[in-house]
Amino acid sequence: MYGESDIYKLNPALGFVIYSTCKLLYVILYIALFFCFRLSLFITYFMNFLNKNAPDRKVKIKKMPPASSSQLQKKAGSAPTAAIITLGCKVNQYESEAIAERLTSLGFDVLTSADVCDVYIINTCTVTAEADRKSRQMIRRARTLNPGAAVIVCGCYAQGSPLDVARIDGVAFVSGSADKLRAADAALEIVKNGIPTSPVVSVGALPTTYEPMEISHAPKTRAFVKICDGCDGRCVYCIIPSVRGRVRSRKISDITSEVTRLVEGGCLEVVLTGIETASFGRDTGETLIDLLRAVDSVPGIRRIRLGSLDPTIMRPHFIEAITKLRHLCPHFHLSVQSGCSKTLAAMRRRYTAEMVEEAAAALRAVFPRVMLTADVITGFPGETDEDFEETLNFMRRMRFLSAHVFAFSPRRGTPAATMDGQIPPAVRRERSSQLISLQRKITDDVIAEYIAAYPKDEILLEATSGRLSGHTPNFIETIIKQTDSASSAVSGRLYDVIFTGCRDGIAFAEII
Repeated sequence: MYGESDIYKLNPALGFVIYSTCKLLYVILYIALFFCFRLSLFITYFMNFLNKNAPDRKVKIKKMPPASSSQLQKKAGSAPTAAIITLGCKVNQYESEAIAERLTSLGFDVLTSADVCDVYIINTCTVTAEADRKSRQMIRRARTLNPGAAVIVCGCYAQGSPLDVARIDGVAFVSGSADKLRAADAALEIVKNGIPTSPVVSVGALPTTYEPMEISHAPKTRAFVKICDGCDGRCVYCIIPSVRGRVRSRKISDITSEVTRLVEGGCLEVVLTGIETASFGRDTGETLIDLLRAVDSVPGIRRIRLGSLDPTIMRPHFIEAITKLRHLCPHFHLSVQSGCSKTLAAMRRRYTAEMVEEAAAALRAVFPRVMLTADVITGFPGETDEDFEETLNFMRRMRFLSAHVFAFSPRRGTPAATMDGQIPPAVRRERSSQLISLQRKITDDVIAEYIAAYPKDEILLEATSGRLSGHTPNFIETIIKQTDSASSAVSGRLYDVIFTGCRDGIAFAEII
């Protein structure tokens, strides 16, 4: 063993001492490195905890008053440019539009996410692990578009994992779900003073009251209007309450004022949306029915839609009340999540599959043309093959127009992430694929039956570049054939159509 060492040849005892000492030092160094690594992990998690839970531990930026475009041009030579990349729900889309309007008021030219800009604002989502991945991907994509740009990150993923976001190369500023207009103020600060040498993290406690925010025009044909924020639900799989806070409702008078301005600007359709839309008014004493009646009375409004609804809202008194509204569209999106009552109980949902079916039957009894859509999760912990078969049969009976199908995604910090009976990812994906295939067939059958029963309908034209398309009141996507009557069609207008067929979840029609 020691025959090749000169030291051992001269003095075997000394060689053994030196060898043993070196080996001991190696072991000590290994242990020290191990503990340093564990300590760094502890510090990272501890800092994340502080950022998410301690309202006093946030780095604030100086709030700047709105500056005119000419002031910015005088300082920089031309108006700075910005783009917003939005992930996730309708609430995020509304908030991004409010940020865009704030940027415009500060003198920015707001461009598309494909343009080379001075500033990119990424409004993130964290509802699933895939949403987290896409949020990171969009942050890096912004840097690819312009390596010298400032990247500002806000939204739910930033609220839940601010330090993870700050570590991504190129991120200049991180805010969360609160005070999203702060992202625009941060953009102005950066344009004036340059990109900070290290990311500014400004994520603190979530608010307990509704934060004022509004839009003055619809960016597209229909306008999303935020009516409430936060969620009081405690579904075991959902991370959203921890990054959005409790339910905070907006005043009906503020909502109707905003809808009035949008309609006066030419918008014919609004979507009233929130994180937990059905809980609107729980904290203020107003009700969703009160809001719907008020918006239904806005002069010039033609269509009203509701965001995703908890099925428990579809009680007899609610259904009776909405039948009296003149402009409410006969389309309701229900956050069903499963067609198996056992799985719903495990999720801590507040209804059974049978209750959903009863609500659907009640709606179909009073709205002959009603269409229902849904969210469904497959592969929830403990979901057996028999449970999944129950969901498949439920979907066959319910005959949704469409369904957003998600494979279960464990979210760190939720009870479901550590529940017994975790389903292998491959099985989750297979069940999701199977349900999506079933729903595609159901969708085609539902549309075919509808256009046979109702050959004429009305669409709100939503696109004129490339092809004409729009949606019926009950949300059937419809492509318009290019004819003489269609050549002068204008996006944002309502048109009577006659159906000519359907394929792959889309109806085809001609303008009458």
